Amino acid sequence: MAKRTTQITQVRNRESFVHRFHGNGGPREIEIFEEEIRHAWAEDLSITESQKVAVIRRYLGSAVKDELACYPTELIVDPEKLLATLRRAYGECKSVSRLTLELHQCQQGRNEGLRVYSQRIRRKFLTLKSRQRVTGQRETNDTDLRDVFIDGLMDEGLKLHLRQWRLEQPSCSFFDVREIALKLCEDDGEGIEINSISCPIEVKESNKATLDLEDRLKKLEEDRNEMKTKVDDIRKKIEETNLGNQEMLKKILENLEKPSQAEPNRRNGSDTCFVCGRRGHLARECRERINAANRQESDRTQHVVRSQSVGVKSRGSMPQAFGKCPTV
Repeated sequence: MAKRTTQITQVRNRESFVHRFHGNGGPREIEIFEEEIRHAWAEDLSITESQKVAVIRRYLGSAVKDELACYPTELIVDPEKLLATLRRAYGECKSVSRLTLELHQCQQGRNEGLRVYSQRIRRKFLTLKSRQRVTGQRETNDTDLRDVFIDGLMDEGLKLHLRQWRLEQPSCSFFDVREIALKLCEDDGEGIEINSISCPIEVKESNKATLDLEDRLKKLEEDRNEMKTKVDDIRKKIEETNLGNQEMLKKILENLEKPSQAEPNRRNGSDTCFVCGRRGHLARECRERINAANRQESDRTQHVVRSQSVGVKSRGSMPQAFGKCPTV
């Protein structure tokens, strides 16, 4: 009688700590869980594929195990496919284009510290790369994280300085730019706004890119003061322009109100009729002018009638005045 053979997978206790994954912590939870699992795998170079799967399932919650039971077996027996299944079920569901747009629109908040801002933008970058990896698209270059970090800074002087340093060091990374920004700014990482750039800096002699850092700081401070002066001048000009516009508007309103003030004065008799010399009416409303015009029209009509009657009488007396010529 053949003996049954059973395969036993032994999982050793590891030094790295792995949180239990329950699937209710959002997309960030699966990213942290995957990082911890991969660190646990890296501790044992001789770990097999089945042992990797056992490590994953050891730290899964009951709800996540019930979710995995709904998938085909070939998706949960391979460790990489199992992680991909977990990312598909509990990871970021936004499209790559949407995540790319959110990354490039990321800006430093007014009361957000430089450390907190850099950590937040890096999480967005890792989320985008993870989504691109799941969908099989080309992953975003790490230099994009560096450029987006510089463009999203709130301090314009610091942004200008980092852009100039990036031109001199094209191969610089996000870590290099972040370290320089932290040295130039006072930031304790708890959300303190950037107020000054006059903090001490340690300059290494071996790094040629940072030898003239103090001179750049002085120039940067001068540029900031000049920028503040220009902003103050612009504000003064805007205030003067607003005052001039208010005075002009006041004059226009006064000119518009003048005709309405002249009308009641005319009705009160301030105007004098040049026909009769009386006050209180205009010449076109003068009764004497109207009566005179009516009398002239009546006289003209009577003259025409009289002329017509005289013409009729003269035509009637012509045959009597001129008789027949006597016959010879």
